[in-house]
Amino acid sequence: MKKIFTLLIVLYTTIPIGSNSQASDAAEDLKNQIKTMENEIQKHEGLLQDTQEKHTELEKDLEKSEKAINRLEKEISTIKKKIESRELQISLLLTRKREIQVRRERQENRMNQQIQAAYKLGKQEALKLILNQKNPAEISRTLAYFEYINEARTEEINNFLSTMNELEIITEELAMQTSNLKNVRGDFYQEQIKLNQAKDQKTAALNSLTQFIAETGNGLRKLQQDRRRIEKLLIKLDRSDVSTAKNAITFERMKGQLSLPVIGEIGQKFGANRNVGRMQWNGLFINAPEGEPIYAIHSGKIVFADWLRGFGLLIIINHGQGYMSLYAHNQKINYQSGDLVLAGEIIANVGNTGGQTEPGLYFEIRINGSPTDPQTWCQARNKRAA
Repeated sequence: MKKIFTLLIVLYTTIPIGSNSQASDAAEDLKNQIKTMENEIQKHEGLLQDTQEKHTELEKDLEKSEKAINRLEKEISTIKKKIESRELQISLLLTRKREIQVRRERQENRMNQQIQAAYKLGKQEALKLILNQKNPAEISRTLAYFEYINEARTEEINNFLSTMNELEIITEELAMQTSNLKNVRGDFYQEQIKLNQAKDQKTAALNSLTQFIAETGNGLRKLQQDRRRIEKLLIKLDRSDVSTAKNAITFERMKGQLSLPVIGEIGQKFGANRNVGRMQWNGLFINAPEGEPIYAIHSGKIVFADWLRGFGLLIIINHGQGYMSLYAHNQKINYQSGDLVLAGEIIANVGNTGGQTEPGLYFEIRINGSPTDPQTWCQARNKRAA
């Protein structure tokens, strides 16, 4: 607007002083210039509004795809656990089936031996053996022996039938579990396809957003908006009730002894200049592989676990008395707002949500809303500690 006013003054002061006709023509010319400028202003204001609407639309597409990826990652994790459970059950059933088959073979061998012995002895031989006994006591013992043999045969037959019945049940259970595993694996493949589609949609949305920002040259304004957005959110969250006074004292005393939340290489340090304008980093950007576990640096209450423009899937932990830690651009978040977490628990996995092209974790520590250097609080995470 200042440029327009300056131009108007220049135009006004350069009107030649002459006849009334000349002055009238100059005034009319000036009015036309002003009208043209007003039209240009309206045109640019319309373009600016369209630009803002397009930017919002692209970020909503990105948010939608990244939330879908987060949901699908959780579903796939659940399905993987089901597959592992089914495979374990099938393994146990197969082991049990082999044990029963071995027992059945032993019972068959014993029954074959008894059948052969009974065939050799025959009823006539048994009767002759009894009649040949002259001592009544011997006859009684012989009868008891044959009765015992018959009972043993009956018990062996019953055991064999029980084994066969158990084998049949195990076989049916094994078939059912195998069918269930097949269905669960089918679900897994379907969810994997959906996940790949969601990732493709995210890539397309991210490319469109990146190209749009480059074309409109509003990268600095976006960063400023992101910063104001997170600071506004932190002020709001700082008012939430977190009864962790003792925990906050412990957090303060742990300065310099905490571990960074992820194993990786620090790509951007606190206070370093960003690529646009005079903006600086309020935290650390830690380069790490996609899916790498992210750990809570200290115990506290999760006060935010959702997608936020410019930060993607974001987790904020309130450690009490003004101490907060932020974990941004996650691929998947494992907790909800209101959950309590302990130091060292896996709260998320590394991703590139929120408009990032490379995977990594953006990490901040704030005291009463003001960012502080995380490296004065945290040391590099040891792989054993992870």
